[in-house]
Amino acid sequence: MPWRPTSKQWMAFLAIAVFAVLSFLAGSYLMGSLLLAAAVVVVWLLQPRGKPENMVVRSVTCSKCGAAAEPHWARCPKCGEPLKK
Repeated sequence: MPWRPTSKQWMAFLAIAVFAVLSFLAGSYLMGSLLLAAAVVVVWLLQPRGKPENMVVRSVTCSKCGAAAEPHWARCPKCGEPLKK
């Protein structure tokens, strides 16, 4: 599976790359090179390590009425019955 940057990585890289290109156009090759190196480091630091970018929230159903609820809620929103995890 090929590596694909996340949206956060793209945004960080593009923001830093704009300043790097402007530095190259202004003749500051050292600063442009440092900015490109910083962009590579920022992309590497923003790499998600084992966690998905969009996590799925699972729901819990009430044993009494069958209503859907969030897993961190203590009681059912419909009938008020305590939820079992």
